Amino acid sequence: MRISPTTRYVLKALVPYSKANMQLSFSPNKFFNDLERLDRINERTLRSAFYRAQRKGLIKIDSEGIPRLTPKGLTATKTYKPTKLGKNAYILLIFDIPESERRKRDHLRALLRELSFKKIQQSVWACRYDHREYLAAEIKEYGLENYVIVYEAAYLPIK
Repeated sequence: MRISPTTRYVLKALVPYSKANMQLSFSPNKFFNDLERLDRINERTLRSAFYRAQRKGLIKIDSEGIPRLTPKGLTATKTYKPTKLGKNAYILLIFDIPESERRKRDHLRALLRELSFKKIQQSVWACRYDHREYLAAEIKEYGLENYVIVYEAAYLPIK
């Protein structure tokens, strides 16, 4: 199921004791700042993500008016735990997505931030964790195969 990073973060805020939940509960400004950084969203986008999650059956409002994750929502928020690559090894992702596919490009950038990738240049990102399978599934789901290349690379420090 395709879920935007914004929706995923909203869902995680409903998981007790998760980082997003603790921020929403005790430091709402930080929660909304993280959301803005994650996907450059505004309040309307956040509301849309919340109602979209309800329509998809990921969130249900209980009898007391409190939003709760459904079993489907819990599955969607399962944390993907990649393995760390060996010493000096990186996953390098390079993309050139046309302006006509701007939303897909923005989604990919938000996903890369969520997966702890660091931007090397505008369309070049690197990470120390093995996200190959997860990235391949996302790239395929969004139809970005012709625009994205994923490499496994080694950093060779010059001495």
